[in-house]
Amino acid sequence: MKSLFSLCMATVLLCATALPVSAQSGAQTINFAASTFSTSKSVVRADGIDNAVVSVTIKNDFFGPLEGATVELRSSRGDQDEIIAQNNVTNSFGRASFLLRSLRNGTSTLTAIVNGQTFPKTVDVFFDQGLALQLPVGALIKIPDDNDVNTLNDTAVYYYASNGKRYVFPNEKTYFTWYADFSQVRIIPIDQMALIPIGGNITYRPASRLVKFQTDPKTYLPTKGGVLRWAKTEEIVRTWFGPQWNTFIDDISEAFYVNYTFGSPIEGPYDVSLQIIADTARTVNENLGLGRP
Repeated sequence: MKSLFSLCMATVLLCATALPVSAQSGAQTINFAASTFSTSKSVVRADGIDNAVVSVTIKNDFFGPLEGATVELRSSRGDQDEIIAQNNVTNSFGRASFLLRSLRNGTSTLTAIVNGQTFPKTVDVFFDQGLALQLPVGALIKIPDDNDVNTLNDTAVYYYASNGKRYVFPNEKTYFTWYADFSQVRIIPIDQMALIPIGGNITYRPASRLVKFQTDPKTYLPTKGGVLRWAKTEEIVRTWFGPQWNTFIDDISEAFYVNYTFGSPIEGPYDVSLQIIADTARTVNENLGLGRP
């Protein structure tokens, strides 16, 4: 019995060593030649809604699906295109998929990175019928005046951000913390404005003024991203803005409360530097967290 057991063990060991290394370890090699990289459509309307489904299907050396591979999709146009991962890890069919959409006309060349390796082919998607105007990031835009005193839509001024969306200045007080006048505002046709999705409201420029809400006695300092920090004493704001500090306070309507969040209170005048806070967001684009234009 002992010799028979030894023979069986030797047989098992012999069979195991005869198997390929990849099969023993569970590791699988990507077979790019057998894999596919495709898009559901090559022409997409550049309206930020229409989209293409981009699929990457990975095969292993045995031509079977490779499950569990991490896939990253990149566009040659960077953040001009929006890429949404439906699943960026290949499933049991070896497939990863992404949604691709944009607000900018032009061709996007897509590259797939699979487990750190670049897929040897690329895919092109052409975006069309989007905004005909060439608007630079930071453009101030509005629609033409309709000469009707009973309407307000034509008075709104928007900031065109790097993500292709327009952000509205909720009132003149907010606007004038960013700009000295309206000389840079550009009037564009209504049909073109309609192609630009609304991103939200713009908040006060960091460290530009002090603000308070009508039903809240606290005085706040605006910081980057619409974060308000309570200045706990009069000494703090007097040190910042001088003896006329109260002339630097704006009341904010409760309707805009949701546009702001609240940070930690400021205990003393030298706990923060107004200059440093101001430098964190010199443009609306930066204040929105979209980076320097």
